[in-house]
Amino acid sequence: MIDIDEVSLPVLIAGFVGFVTVMGGFIIYVAKQEKKGEQEEIDVVMDEVTETVISEEPGKKSKHQRKNDQWKTKDPSFSHAWNVSVLKGHTKDVTDIAFASDGKKFVSISGDRTVFLWDVRDFENKEHKSVRQTLDYDTPTRVVFAPDCKSVVFSVKRDNNICVYRLVKKAEGSGSHHFAHIENLQFERVHQVDIQNIGIAGNAKYLMSAALDNKICLYDLHGHLLKSIDAKVSSLHDCRLSPDGRFIIASGFTPDVFVFEPVFSRDGVFQSAKKVFALSGQQSGVLGAAFNATSTRAVTISRDGKWRIFDTDIRYEAGQDAKIIREGSWEPLRGATSEKVKLEMSPSGDSFAVSFTTDLKVFSSEDETKDYPELKYICSTTISSIAYSSDGKYIATCGDKYVRIIRNVPEWHSRVVKLTRELPETTQEGARRRIKEQIEEAQQLLKQFDI
Repeated sequence: MIDIDEVSLPVLIAGFVGFVTVMGGFIIYVAKQEKKGEQEEIDVVMDEVTETVISEEPGKKSKHQRKNDQWKTKDPSFSHAWNVSVLKGHTKDVTDIAFASDGKKFVSISGDRTVFLWDVRDFENKEHKSVRQTLDYDTPTRVVFAPDCKSVVFSVKRDNNICVYRLVKKAEGSGSHHFAHIENLQFERVHQVDIQNIGIAGNAKYLMSAALDNKICLYDLHGHLLKSIDAKVSSLHDCRLSPDGRFIIASGFTPDVFVFEPVFSRDGVFQSAKKVFALSGQQSGVLGAAFNATSTRAVTISRDGKWRIFDTDIRYEAGQDAKIIREGSWEPLRGATSEKVKLEMSPSGDSFAVSFTTDLKVFSSEDETKDYPELKYICSTTISSIAYSSDGKYIATCGDKYVRIIRNVPEWHSRVVKLTRELPETTQEGARRRIKEQIEEAQQLLKQFDI
């Protein structure tokens, strides 16, 4: 036992202070543990309340949920017999997509400044290989592949201009690629409003950009402005190059679609770009127009609710006009605005796809009586782009954070119709046998996926 009378006062004070300190720490620790337990109970209760509120009022989100919305995406599920795959990876809405003409590459761009390069050969698989890259300093808004399939052309938001990137390997012997900006290629800045459409000619002679200021600008491969064309459509709704690079097709507020031809000398020197013919017959403004791969067919969609197929395999130098060979209707087009509508034609010209807000409808160019149902809500937001694969097998759409790939079933129906039409005119037995085999093959595919 310690004799307190023999302990000095300083030692007693030090011992007392130590005791108080230990007890105080213990009391604080116990208080914190009790508070933590209470908070955990509160959190559990709040989670239950939050779940109840969210299930009853889906429009309201907690602060934590709103903070993380940019990293979350809506359910990409879309059930349809034509489904092939859904490409995931972008964290913001996908603004444009493009297939390369080699049938192997596919590119998508987004408001998150990322560019994804995909392998088309993986589309039927569960796993989809991709190369992801973020563009420095600017956000891509439109994209097209160059004819060599090794370069891509972007329009960018901040500079409101176009630029070119080349696809290169990251390291010697490495299978991984990335896009490298071609720094010494600078394009003249011409447009005063945002660029809406871009293109590079299939013959690699020139590039094109178009904007709502009604300017269509042509550039050489060094970025120099060749010519600025006034579309003369009052308000430009759509402008694009024919895939073979022969023509520029412009549509807008006027009921006529104008087709321009860039003219080059034998030495490849640009001379002029002149209007060569028009696609007439619409009763109101034209929302979009597109060519097939060989510029022998064109499709238009207009605010009168009609679509029209034109025969453009004509001698326009001799004054021959493009004629309407088929037409049909789709009610959502009536009175629509160009911001809500997109159009694309298959390379063969045997089918075309039209979107209105979140819905897609694919038509047979050879049979106006064949009415395939709309693909409702294929995208959770307004569709921003439609693209066909180079063989016409796939159709890709984008608008939200996903890219959805479907089979181009109406193309097979058109093939059956065309071949059945050709069969009576074919006299050689070998040719007739091949046509019958092709008809049977297309019919088998239709049985598998037709609806």
